Amino acid sequence: MKRAIIDHARSVSPAVTALGLVTLGFVLLPLPFIVLYALSKNSYVLFSPQGFTLQWFQRFFENARFMAALQNSLAVSVITTMAALVIAAPTAIVAVRHRFRGRDLMMALISAPLLVPGVITGTAALSFVAQTGIGPGFWPITVAMICFTLPLVLRPLIANLSGLDPDLEKAARNLGASPLAAFWTVTMPQLAPGLVAGGTFAFVEAMDNFSITIFLTSITTTTLPVEAYSYIRDIDDPTVAAMATLLILMSVGVVFAIEWLLGLDRFLDMS
Repeated sequence: MKRAIIDHARSVSPAVTALGLVTLGFVLLPLPFIVLYALSKNSYVLFSPQGFTLQWFQRFFENARFMAALQNSLAVSVITTMAALVIAAPTAIVAVRHRFRGRDLMMALISAPLLVPGVITGTAALSFVAQTGIGPGFWPITVAMICFTLPLVLRPLIANLSGLDPDLEKAARNLGASPLAAFWTVTMPQLAPGLVAGGTFAFVEAMDNFSITIFLTSITTTTLPVEAYSYIRDIDDPTVAAMATLLILMSVGVVFAIEWLLGLDRFLDMS
């Protein structure tokens, strides 16, 4: 007997669809203006009669402070993503497959950064590094980003793991596989959607975060969002728009990579 396929999708009214499209258009509306400004030859107008140019992109890559900030942001994002995944994976397994006293308190403490504004988190981190004598810099920024992104990584992993059948891993162990081998060959491949979703959230948040990193940067160590803010505060030209255009292209590339590796439907389900 064939099992009936349950479709959870529900149709929506034309009014809801129109509202969704209008909201999407409102959110995406600034993007083409940023791109046009980044290509404008005139640094004061959006549509320049002189045509288009790539000089602002060149100026961005020739700016030593922007390049140093970009390297710092990439390094922080990569380390944050890897560390958050390493911490979140076993935490999700413990939270889903084990029941113990204090479990709910543990999950509440881990999820706390999602409920606290970034400014407060940044202020608390700055107070901590100041009181302990550590001082701001690269590693305080990285540790703060790991703490802040951990709940973002944990949520899709818990959602992913909750939908898996633990009996598959037990079957592998009954066939002679060790607990580690059973987990690595049976469960780990099925966690790919949650790992990709959580890793993407961690990388993007660590790359773009401003409200926390601005409290922990120093003269020698800054990140791309903070450096961009400092630049537009003193100089009025499309260099930051060129940087934003590159980040938009990177985001589009990430979306295509997710579609190729995982599929956007599965990614959104994990989100």
